[in-house]
Amino acid sequence: MPIAVLLIALCAAGCSSAVGSTYVGEEPTTPVPATTAKSRTPQSAGKAATDCSKSTVRLPAVSAVDGVRLEAATDPTRTTLLLKNTGNLAVLVVPDGKWSTRVLPASFANPEDTASQTALIAVNKSGILNPQELPSHVPPSQALILPPQWAVCGLSDNIREIAGLRYLREKTASAEYFVLKALADQVVAVKTPSASKFDAGMLRCAKATRQLLKERVDLQDIEFYAELLKRDSPCQQAFSSLMPSDTAAQRAMAQALSRLERVPHLLENTPLLDAHAST
Repeated sequence: MPIAVLLIALCAAGCSSAVGSTYVGEEPTTPVPATTAKSRTPQSAGKAATDCSKSTVRLPAVSAVDGVRLEAATDPTRTTLLLKNTGNLAVLVVPDGKWSTRVLPASFANPEDTASQTALIAVNKSGILNPQELPSHVPPSQALILPPQWAVCGLSDNIREIAGLRYLREKTASAEYFVLKALADQVVAVKTPSASKFDAGMLRCAKATRQLLKERVDLQDIEFYAELLKRDSPCQQAFSSLMPSDTAAQRAMAQALSRLERVPHLLENTPLLDAHAST
C-alpha cells in the first residue's frame, strides 16, 4: 500500500503538551504565552534553534485535507517548526522540498504511556518506512510517522532559512496504529508483558495488518478489522500470546474490535503537502 509513515518516535494518557497558549491533548498543565509569526523572513542575527522546546509562537493549524489537522508553532527565529497531530488519521512527515530542514522526534510533546509507545514502535518496524515505500530520495532516517496525538520537530540549521516540512495522509499507518493501540490498551489493562515479548507480538500484528490491507482492498473498514482479528489469524494469535488465558484473550479481543468499530474511516494517501514556520 502506501508510503510509509513514520516515526516519529516520537507516546494517550500522557498527551498534555501545548502549542502556544492553546492546549493540545486532554490535560493541559502549564500555560505557554502565544505570539504571532508575522513574516516569512527569519531573523538574520543570532543562531538557529537546536530543538523545538522553545517553539511557543503559535501558527495557523495545518488542515489542508480531510482527517488531518496539525497544530503548528515556531520559535522567534522561525528556524523550528513544531507540528502536533490533533486530527483523526496518521500522517508521514519528511523534510521540505529544499531539504533545508531536518526531521526530529518531539519527545516532550508525545504520549508517554506504554500502549501508545509500543504501538508506534511496531508501526515503524512494519515496513512502512522501507526506502521503496517512501517519497523519492527520502531516507528512512528523515521520515516520521505521526499518529494522532504525536508530534514532530523540524529544524533549519541556517538562521536565514525558515523551517519547513512536508506531510501526507498515510492510510496504512492509520490502520496499523488504530489496531495496535486498541490491542495494546487491552494488554496493559491486564498485565504488561516484557518489552521484548510485547514488541514482538505487536510487530507480528502490524505486519499482518499491512499485508491484509494490500490483499483485501474490497473490504469496508469494519469488515477489514473483523477479518484481521478473526480466530487463528496472525493478529489473534499474537494477541493471545500476550494475555494470561484464552478466556481473557477472547474477552479483550471483543473489546478491541468494538473500539475499532468507532475509529475514524480510513482514507487513501494524499500527495505531499507543505507546512512552513510562517503565516
